[in-house]
Amino acid sequence: MAATVLTVASTKGGAGKTTMVMALAGTLAAEGLRVAVVDADPNRAYASWSEAAYEGAAVTVRAEADETRLATAIDELAPLVDLVLVDTAGFGNRAALLAIAAADAVLVPCTPSRADVEQAAKTLQLVEGAARAARRAIPARVVPSRLKQVTAVSRHALAELDAAGLPRTQAGLGDRVAFAEMTFSGRVPGGGEAGQEVAGLVAELRGLGWLPGPPSR
Repeated sequence: MAATVLTVASTKGGAGKTTMVMALAGTLAAEGLRVAVVDADPNRAYASWSEAAYEGAAVTVRAEADETRLATAIDELAPLVDLVLVDTAGFGNRAALLAIAAADAVLVPCTPSRADVEQAAKTLQLVEGAARAARRAIPARVVPSRLKQVTAVSRHALAELDAAGLPRTQAGLGDRVAFAEMTFSGRVPGGGEAGQEVAGLVAELRGLGWLPGPPSR
């Protein structure tokens, strides 16, 4: 059975895409799932982190920003693993569009700023266009990212997403020290508030049918 393909995309840099992929890949691999990450960003942020810092259960990594080879990379990995996560560049290049078109579902990280809310809406439009071109449904959700839970700015950003009718997850990843430390230490948070946030996002995505369940022991 081929893997689920989950693409993390945003037309704006700095939205938290790679942090989200780091957290999801490490958490799900620790459960025993076979996870692959395709790093489609020319900057190779995830691939470099995996090579230099990551400490955790094995994750298969393929760096492939070339649009002519991206779909092939995803297709080659899909029969070998349970989940393929695709980390895209922070702009709407052709490789990102191909990654969206190849996905079973798309996550759109969105930080609490007007620019990110606007770009989240634009990214969802790109997903809709890719779905029409592929003649199949490609569901997508905005995922709140780098939220300071108690601030008026964060509450306003969530209200803006809801007022715009943008579908979003209830779970999100906050502006936690543990996520910043992860990028240096290579250790994905397994506890504390950061770990609880990742677990909440995983549970919600499983409820949507977008992630495979944990392997039976």
